[in-house]
This record gives sequence, C-alpha cells and structure tokens, in this order.
Amino acid sequence: MTWLQPWAAWFLAGLPLIVLLYMLKVRRRPATVSTLIFWQRVLEEHRRRALFQKLRHMFSLLLHLLIFALIVGALARPTFDYLVQNGASTVIILDIRARMQGVEDDGESRFAKAVRQAKQSIRDASAARQFAILTLGPQPSVAAPFTGNERTLNDALQRIEVTDATGDSAAALRLARELLASRPGQHRIIGVSDAALAGDIETYSVGTPRENVAITRFATRPLPASPQTSEILVEVQNFGANAAQTNLELRYDDRLLDVKPINLSAGETFAQVFPSVPRPTTSSRGWLTAKLNLQDALASDNLARAVLPPPRPVRALLVTQGNIFLEKALAADPGISFELISPDSWSAVIASKFDVVIHDDHLPADWSRYHSLFIKRTPFDHAGTQIEQPTITDIDAEHPALRLVDLGSTTILRAYSLDLPASQGLWTYEAPLRSFDHALLIVGEERGGHRVAALGLDLTATDLPLRVAFPLLITNTIHWLAGVGENAGRAFVAGEVIALAQGEQIVAPPSSGYFQPLRNGYYEVQRDGRGEWIAVNTFTTDESDLRRAGDAAFKSLVPIASPAISSFAGWPVWRWLALGALALFTAEWSLFHRRRTE
Repeated sequence: MTWLQPWAAWFLAGLPLIVLLYMLKVRRRPATVSTLIFWQRVLEEHRRRALFQKLRHMFSLLLHLLIFALIVGALARPTFDYLVQNGASTVIILDIRARMQGVEDDGESRFAKAVRQAKQSIRDASAARQFAILTLGPQPSVAAPFTGNERTLNDALQRIEVTDATGDSAAALRLARELLASRPGQHRIIGVSDAALAGDIETYSVGTPRENVAITRFATRPLPASPQTSEILVEVQNFGANAAQTNLELRYDDRLLDVKPINLSAGETFAQVFPSVPRPTTSSRGWLTAKLNLQDALASDNLARAVLPPPRPVRALLVTQGNIFLEKALAADPGISFELISPDSWSAVIASKFDVVIHDDHLPADWSRYHSLFIKRTPFDHAGTQIEQPTITDIDAEHPALRLVDLGSTTILRAYSLDLPASQGLWTYEAPLRSFDHALLIVGEERGGHRVAALGLDLTATDLPLRVAFPLLITNTIHWLAGVGENAGRAFVAGEVIALAQGEQIVAPPSSGYFQPLRNGYYEVQRDGRGEWIAVNTFTTDESDLRRAGDAAFKSLVPIASPAISSFAGWPVWRWLALGALALFTAEWSLFHRRRTE
C-alpha cells in the first residue's frame, strides 16, 4: 500500500483533541427543587447503570475516532503498489458526429447524454488511473491528454462541441490504441456513442432508434442554353418506419420562391427539379435555402443551403494596337467589362486591377502574375516557326475554353508552332487544340494560382473571326481564366477539407490555405477585395439515419457485467474509505438520537 498524499497524516494531530473533549467534566448547575423523592430514584438507577454509562461513553469515543481516521485515510489517497508502479490508462472516445444532435423522447440530445456519461467515467481519475479524451469526428483529435486531474478532464469536456460532420470510428480506435501503446499498466478504451463503434471495446449507448426525415441533396446550376436562369435539384428521404407529410419551402435571400407539399412513405426518397429560377440581381447575397416544415429527431438536416451567386462581370484588359475582331467579341458578351490600351501604355500596376489581361501580339516580361490570354505572339512560340495551312485534328471538347465551339469548317492559312511545356513544379500544361503534333492552343494552370492561355493564330490569316465560334472561343477562354462558373455557387460537405486558392481566405472564422468547416452554414471567401459565399451541408445518410442506435449488434458491445457493479469494483481505495466514514457517521447520528451514544 502506498499513500499518494502523505501530508494528510498531519490531520492525525486532531485525535488528542477529540479525546480531550470526552475527558472534560460537565459542570453541574445547582437548582432548588421542592422534593428529592424523584431524584433519589434517578440516582439509584444511575448507580446500577454506571458501568454501562462508561462503556457507552467509550463506544462513542471510539466511533468518533474511527470516523476521523477514515476521513484522514481518504485524504491521504492510499493505493496498491502495483497501481503506483504500472498504473491504469483509459481512453474515452466521445462521439461528436452530426447524428449526436438527435433528440430523445425526454427532450435531451444524445450529445448531452454522452457528455454526462463521460463525466461519470472520469470520476475515477487519479494519479494511478489516468484518462485521455478523444473526439470521434471527421478526424479524431485529442481533446485532453492523459491526466489524473478530474477538473482538467471536466474542463476539456465542457469545451467539446458537437459537429454537423460525419466521422470515422476506425480511425478514432487506431488513435486510441496508439496512445495506449506506450503506456504501462492496464489499458482500457471506452466509447460513448449512439451507434456501434468498430472493435471490441466497452461502449455506452446514449440513444434509441428514432425516425427522421432529411434533405440529402440540394444543388443548383445555370442552364447552358439560358445562363440567366437556373434549375434546382432537391432530394428528400424518409428514414423512418412511418409515412411522413411536410412542406418544402424554397427561399432566396429570405424571399419565398416556392412551396412544395411532400408525402413520403416509409423509406421513400423524393427528388424534384425546379426549373427556370431567375438569376439574382447584383445586390443579392445569393443564399438559396430549402427547408422542411416538420419537427423530428434531427433538426440540422431539415435545412439545406446552396449558393446562387449574382452575376459579376469579368474585368478584362485588352492590350493591342487595334483589333476590331477582339473588340467586337468582347463587347458582345454582357458578362465581360473590358478596357483597351496600347502596348506602350502597359504596366504591371494597371494589369493588377483586372481579372484577365488579353495580349494581342504583345509579350510582356512577367506574364505569370496575371490571368493572361496571348494571341499570335505567345510565351510558347517555337522560334517563330510557322505552319502553313494547318488542319485541326484534335479538339478537347470537354475543356471549358472549347465548350460548344465548332471549328470543323474553319480555314487557317498559317499558324505559329507552339512548344507544349512539360508540367513541372506548380504549373501544369495541356494542348486542347492540335494540328497533328503541333499545338495550336496551350492552356496552363498554376496550382491554386494563375492561369494562362496561348492561341498561336494570326487572326488576319484565318476566317475564324468571321464565324460564330470566335466570340464563343474568346468568351469561354476569358471566363475560364477568371474562374467564372467554377468558384461560383460552390458547395461542400461538413468536415470536408477545402483547399483555398492563392489569395483566398475565409472571413469568419479566419482561415487561409486550408479550411475545414464543421458546422453547416454559409461562409464568406474573400480574394482580391471581392467576396463570395460557399454553402456547407451534412448530406450524409449515415448521419441522418437514426434508426441504427441501440440495435442488437450495438448492445452486444456493452459489458455483460452490471455497469453499477463494474463501476464500484473500479473505485479507488480512498473512495471506499470516504464511503465508510459516511456510513459510520450516519450510524452514529442514528444512535445519538436513540440515546445510545453521547
């Protein structure tokens, strides 16, 4: 036996004080009475029971001394030697996935029950019994390292928040075992969740099967034939054994667009496409929401979010000595706002104020700092070599720059041979337009950074500017360079790691480089002084399906022994001493009121 807090032995100095109190004689107060007849009987009875009275006083003294000794022993924290040498380490895996927000019949969430269960488990914390707390979320993390301080563990539990994301229980178990691998003594893993965790561990159930209706899909896109209108896809699923009836509301910036009544049978999935949704105005935020008007076990999946951003014209700078074809093509697109300067007026300061810079027969020294389109002269020219009457043989119609562009009957008298650079470092290049082995169009992209496009054509030596394909090619290329249609209306799943482009940052919470949203909602992304919104939703059937909680497979993971017996058996010695002191104190109090002790 080892005493973890030997300083508590100083309290034993109070034992003589208790004995001294029992040795003090009570000073009698004289009183005048009318007769001594009754008092003589009392004195005779007192003489017959004098020995019993002394024993009663002695028993009371020993009882108080024993209670005091037990209290001092509890303060000294005794423990067995093998626990001091090896100790016991326990890892608590606390589930913080979206399904833990599910509300039970008593109105309490599963997460609140899980935290309460974890607090009960860490009451055994001591220097010999140390606990660590892990969270089961998108990536398992250590909320509290191994410690025997119960207050530190409780503070860590108070800081943990439930998320709207899914999680990987196997990864949490691997991390728990890695933490225990280097720890001596006994090892133990406790899972607190509403669903079965992988592995044969002790698991405490905090949920019962519940019915739930959820929005599992919500997306929007502009119609290719009419960019001013959009269509919306909504998918709703009933995760229950009973039919459900509700209304689906569509709102745009808090303005009601449509209401759709929905009747779902048990396990049914409903999908609806809403066409011809008008594009927003430039003053709109672009928040598009779908909401189910019902109360079920999980409220977070009754509201879905998407972004339908307002139109934003691309600011383009045309550097040319004069090209009527390019000017007409740019003016024909209402989504492009351009300015024209001569090559002599070119400067990096001016170029930095535009989204895309178009170089017509102009090649600056540093072009990689801007989104650039080169025509005729390009950074990839093969020593000025020209190709006579090239034939277009390969077209990558999947590339955004060539979407719906028909070049089949285009006549080209001559073109400039371009060298396709090898993809290296942060830049990757490809040639979506070729004439046999010669690249006619080269596009390059810096990872998370700038883009470049080079068209090796002399517009005066081809009939392309006279065809419909020319303004479409120029518009597609400029929109691709500016990222229009890619960053607009972005949506992600809660818990997904989002790689932010160079210069992009999340406003709240502040983040740059990478961002992992754990709660559903709208987040503002800023870049170059401009802001746009992204939407985050759960959209995971594993989190919305609450019927799996408390199933037979899950219950089999709970220890067969009574939880109460198992909990008492694991109590430290000091807690048993404190319980014994409490029991003796209660017994002494009862004997005192029955006049058995003093």
